[in-house]
Amino acid sequence: MIKIRYILVVFTDMKMQPSDIPKLRGYFAKKYADIHHFHNHLPGEGYDYRMPLIQYRIIEGSPAMIGIGEGIEIMKQVFFEIDELKISGQTFISNEKQISLMEADFGQCEEFYDYHFLSPWMALNQTNHLHYLSLNPVEQKQLLKTILARNLKSLSKGFDYWIPEFEKIMVDGWFTPLVVNFHNQKMQCFKGDFTLNFRIPDFLDLGKQSARGFGVVMNKEDK
Repeated sequence: MIKIRYILVVFTDMKMQPSDIPKLRGYFAKKYADIHHFHNHLPGEGYDYRMPLIQYRIIEGSPAMIGIGEGIEIMKQVFFEIDELKISGQTFISNEKQISLMEADFGQCEEFYDYHFLSPWMALNQTNHLHYLSLNPVEQKQLLKTILARNLKSLSKGFDYWIPEFEKIMVDGWFTPLVVNFHNQKMQCFKGDFTLNFRIPDFLDLGKQSARGFGVVMNKEDK
């Protein structure tokens, strides 16, 4: 395992719904248009497809943001500069914010940990969604376990961590399908719990659309 650092800023005196995350992201993307980490659009017409270094969350009903790598210093700037948010024509005044610089273990290990998805896990794309629908329930669960293990590779890449023995990653999970309205399209997602021999710090994510708060993970011992 390695030690990773990330920063968490929570606007504790504000309340929002998970469906407000795209609006939250849009506000910061506009306010800090010259800092591509807020929106991942590179100068010109390019797009940064790496793991977003600034990600948006709803934590216990409050809007929150995570900064990773270069995003740590950027989020410190946000903490001191932002005292209001303007979302859909409504102004939210912030008098209480929490900032936490986290250092935690990350990576493959011998111990098994139990996790819970705090937000819907977007595991499937258009191609494997059709494949998923063609399977029986046992096969569907196996496919999701395989996808979850692959998600670990993507998450690890964002922290420059190479999983030493990927073939020894063991996953078990209990997933319940749910449909989420995303960009006015109905998307197949999942909620549930899983166990694996890999340490994932709280409030990091697995799967697609991490910057928009999907697939946020919490260690069940920390709930």
